[in-house]
Amino acid sequence: MAASITIKYYRSEPTPLLQSYDLKAVVEAATDMPKEIFVFQRGVAPATPSGVQPPGDRFICIADPVDLEEFPPNVPALDAEMPYYRIKEVTMRFRSLTELEYTRQLIDEDVQRLVAALKATEVLPVTEEVTYD
Repeated sequence: MAASITIKYYRSEPTPLLQSYDLKAVVEAATDMPKEIFVFQRGVAPATPSGVQPPGDRFICIADPVDLEEFPPNVPALDAEMPYYRIKEVTMRFRSLTELEYTRQLIDEDVQRLVAALKATEVLPVTEEVTYD
């Protein structure tokens, strides 16, 4: 079978009085690939309004095939050596609908590239045969 993924998107209603807009992406189903495609980095969240720097995690990118191999799925323990991990959903906040829509477009492009890359690796043609004596 070929790799495929289904993502459900949730977003704020376009109301003129809102000062921010949320976008949530949740992987609903995946075939021949993991659902956990959203890469996060441990402990890099910005300071809270009170000025306290909490240990927080930040969304970094959509995983590529190497990330799927190297970064563990699900949230690791705080003392884990690997500062990156993958989960199946992400929620982001934007100042404008334009920023939200642009980011949604980037997510679409990255997910399409990931699926295409996984499909390309399903069949590896023989490109070289070497005999060692």
